[in-house]
Amino acid sequence: MKTRYKQFNPKRRIASSGHASQVALDALAQRVRYGGNPEHKRNPGDFGLTPPADPRPGKSLCDTAALFRRSEALHVLQAGVRKGLISDRHEGECLKNVWSVTSRAAFRSKPSSRTRPKGSITATLCPKATRSPPKSSHGGACMTEFRLDLDWQATGDADPLLRDRSAWLAIRLGDACLTRNLDTWSRTVRDNILVSAYPLAMWLAASWWRLSFEPLPAPGPQPDVDWRMAHELGAANHGYVWPRVVFAADGQSINVWAHQADNPKQSANYLCNLDAPRAVLLADFQLGVTRFIEDVIYRAEACDHRSTDLAALWAAVREDMSDERARARRTLEAELGFEPEECPAEHITHALRLQEATGTSAMSELAPIFGKSRHGTALDQLEALKDARGLMGAPQITPSPHTPSPTTPPWQRGMTAARALRKQLGNCGAPINNAQLLDLLGITQSQEAAWQPQQKHPVGIAKPTARGLIDFLPRKRHPIGKRFELARLVGEYMMRTGAESDWLVESDLATATQKRQRAFAAELLCPIDALVEFLDGDYSESAQEDAADHFEVSETTIAALLANNACLPIAESARLPYRVQTQAFQRLDT
Repeated sequence: MKTRYKQFNPKRRIASSGHASQVALDALAQRVRYGGNPEHKRNPGDFGLTPPADPRPGKSLCDTAALFRRSEALHVLQAGVRKGLISDRHEGECLKNVWSVTSRAAFRSKPSSRTRPKGSITATLCPKATRSPPKSSHGGACMTEFRLDLDWQATGDADPLLRDRSAWLAIRLGDACLTRNLDTWSRTVRDNILVSAYPLAMWLAASWWRLSFEPLPAPGPQPDVDWRMAHELGAANHGYVWPRVVFAADGQSINVWAHQADNPKQSANYLCNLDAPRAVLLADFQLGVTRFIEDVIYRAEACDHRSTDLAALWAAVREDMSDERARARRTLEAELGFEPEECPAEHITHALRLQEATGTSAMSELAPIFGKSRHGTALDQLEALKDARGLMGAPQITPSPHTPSPTTPPWQRGMTAARALRKQLGNCGAPINNAQLLDLLGITQSQEAAWQPQQKHPVGIAKPTARGLIDFLPRKRHPIGKRFELARLVGEYMMRTGAESDWLVESDLATATQKRQRAFAAELLCPIDALVEFLDGDYSESAQEDAADHFEVSETTIAALLANNACLPIAESARLPYRVQTQAFQRLDT
């Protein structure tokens, strides 16, 4: 067979960025099933193929990528679909090709001839010995890799479940090792720690939905204990000392914080300190967690521990993940701040009814704010916003909805869009006044001058109407804050990723949508190049105050722009999502 290395095959082309929305990609990923091909297998794994393995010369092997389980193969396949790495050619309802990348190999799928359930799309994966991932038209590179590595080591624990699942555990986040520690007994620095993997696997399985879909609460007091138990690694507990690690979803990635733990009374002191949170793509995070949990389950079965609580819990999670309606319900429960099946029926019913008005993408931004509260939920406040009337406008900008690469950071997407708009306006660096902002949204100055929010709300929203207009309900009262909010709404209108009828939401959360909005507004109102030129090397407090007056933004915006663009160091307080009290972590660890 003639080799084709370094040649481009136009029949294997990744679809353009506008080929499908993220909602469509997520729905397509749920329909994908893994078929498998014995010709790519030396180790039969649990694929259930006939024959189990039939490696042929010239065929690449899944074994080289350490892919031995059907569940892992399905995750790899679905991850490629969710990232938009799909072909622009189809065979009936089936995609011609899907690409996906793991830390060990790049894969290209092709339609499988195996029988598939009605409504599903079945494919098999072909490992490719590529030097780099396939390039798509929307570019991007992989984010941080997340792995939980195990080296099994039986201990003398009295509980056989814990004893037989003890291992040297290393949690790796790219080039950082979250479990790097000083063993206080041997005075040795290690990358791994001897623990039972069972309680950690139980915590990850029990927290799967909230870890995957619940964001960090809005800035304020420390999150409540319920949130922390679902997001802080120390909640795995069971008498082991765990590293100080916090996980929080943002709708695109899982953000990970790690803080050094220094307690001479503990058997191990963890040394990893992340200067800033690291982002792991949701699909990659779920794949790493899936591998870990299933490793623990298989280890238990090998040690004759069958029908464990972990196996039953994980089976329930996998069942919900494979059912589109159940997955949507579990996701909404998590966004509202509830564990699976713990959200009161009337609350989830109310939220689903509101979602019909707000749209799915908007509800993902609203649910964490109006979900759980001391009095149940605050959905009645959201109901009031649905009926409220604000500033009716006809935006004078053209929306450019697209499905960007999920590996592109939200701030970068926002900054790029703001620069594109400024270029379109013919203004690359001069301040933008209020009249120009209002014109972009199609709102008159007299409308804006007469508008005052009727009551304090934690969100600003924009509701598309049947007449093609947008009903804007800003929340800010201070002139500077109002300018920034209007700029955020301009950006959200331009870059929205949901359906045209979905609400546009502006809030204080740290989701990918809100990060993108803030980056857009900051660059639109105060371009970093223009700011650096204005300061002319003087980054003193008084110079920053002058810049804030010149561009009509807050001093906080100036400081954040300078820090985020490496002109000033990041404040120490910004390196953790909230104030972490040593005693609180000790309570979780012991």
